[in-house]
Amino acid sequence: MKNTQDKKLTGAAIIVMSSIVLSRLTGFIREMLVPSLIGVNMVSDAYTLAFKITGLMYDLLVGGAISAALIPVLSGYIAKKDEENGWKAVGTFINVAIVAMICVCFVGIAFAPQLVTIMAQNSDNVNIPLAAEITRILFPSIIFLMMAGLSNGVLNSYQRFAAAAFGPTLYNMGSALSIFLFAKSKWGVKGIAFGVMVSSFVYFIFQFSFARKNFKLYRPRFYLKHEGFRRLIKLSVPSLMSSAVVQINAIITSSFALQFFPGSLTALNAADRTWQMPYGVFAQGMGIAMLPSLSSYLAVGKVEEYKDTLMKGIKSVLLITVPAGVGFIVLREPVIRTMFKFTSQVSEETVKLTGSILMFFSIALLSQSIVTILNRAFYADNDTKTPLIIGIVSIILNLILSTLFMKYTRLGVSGMALSYSTVSAVNAVLLLGMLNRKMKGIHLKKLVKFLVKVVPAAVAMGIVLYFLNLAVPGDSNSKIIQIVNLMFEISVGVLVYFTFVLILKVEEAENYKNAFLAKLKRK
Repeated sequence: MKNTQDKKLTGAAIIVMSSIVLSRLTGFIREMLVPSLIGVNMVSDAYTLAFKITGLMYDLLVGGAISAALIPVLSGYIAKKDEENGWKAVGTFINVAIVAMICVCFVGIAFAPQLVTIMAQNSDNVNIPLAAEITRILFPSIIFLMMAGLSNGVLNSYQRFAAAAFGPTLYNMGSALSIFLFAKSKWGVKGIAFGVMVSSFVYFIFQFSFARKNFKLYRPRFYLKHEGFRRLIKLSVPSLMSSAVVQINAIITSSFALQFFPGSLTALNAADRTWQMPYGVFAQGMGIAMLPSLSSYLAVGKVEEYKDTLMKGIKSVLLITVPAGVGFIVLREPVIRTMFKFTSQVSEETVKLTGSILMFFSIALLSQSIVTILNRAFYADNDTKTPLIIGIVSIILNLILSTLFMKYTRLGVSGMALSYSTVSAVNAVLLLGMLNRKMKGIHLKKLVKFLVKVVPAAVAMGIVLYFLNLAVPGDSNSKIIQIVNLMFEISVGVLVYFTFVLILKVEEAENYKNAFLAKLKRK
């Protein structure tokens, strides 16, 4: 039975991670086009700020509720063979969310200038009127993204991961196409915003077409006194706030970035998107795949299986994200140059600045990966208050550190990335301690033993990459040569790292090796 569950979790994780790879790649392509086609200036900063505002609204209102409340509750009803009753609660929750989001969009459109001014701290380094116009255009997209997200949540509750997987890729492709078509046109960034809004609508239609049959028990009614709906609200309200912590911290970081010279926010956003590639693929993918299983284990009292699955997920993610973080630190400039420098709009000074920001952001790869999975672990136990309280602490700490780094250091906008990473580390430590206490142990000794092997292996890889980077020319004007050089360095790094973790007998690395050799034998 345990082997069957492990295979089921692995299969789900592979599907989710594969889809997130495509989603992140297409999303990264979208972000790559911004500095090269729009530039690194006040216009690109206005565009980036508008996206962060609407992203925050989505996370505050529905983003976290899908994973923290809807999926665990609906999964629990399905596991208990009480699906019809469960849909009375879930359907009411969906109806309330739609009504609330429509109201918020009207308010957001009306008060967009005030929102932008608050987020930008009234900085002179951003075009506030332009940012407000873009924000107004983008606000309706939140409704479509919310409905697509709810459709995904239903699909994940029924463990239909493949069906829920590839809609975000379609949205990113539409958004990237909008940038490509409108960036140099007379419509400019406003045309891009309209294109993104249309892409979000297409995304919803695409996603709902897969989820439609699972909505057979949905009714456009409000069972506000239903016990399940009240439990959903009780779970979702704090979870909406706690899941928005990452986005709020990102907004804080962005807000402080606008206090520096024009283009700082665009550079920070490029670095932010870069480190989030492996984080999104592995940490978020594993978290999404684990949540239904963790919820099911606790629903039937299988606490040890919950702990084993949780620790297996954390170690599997860190096996990849720890060396990725070290790699970004060492190869920061070649990575940024290769990924973002396509036109003269991106100068070598911008490459160095963005690389410096990426170096400090990369520190968060280890801690933020742990935070993402632990949040799901708390949600599976219907505990959303703990992540919320710790999240509020991290927001306050981020405000304090960002202010101190801005006023008393010479780090510039890179200091905002360092503040974010420091806060992420504190968040991870607090969540680990609280969950370990709550569950009377979650095998933390296994995690420590794992890190004692993995971190030195990643450092050894970093040393090799440092000297290799000195020998490999990284400033060639040929994009092909840049790509070839970077891929060569990454390949060497992967080989060195996995050689070390296999020598050190890291269990997860051995599992990957055995699975790979088994596939070769079958072929």
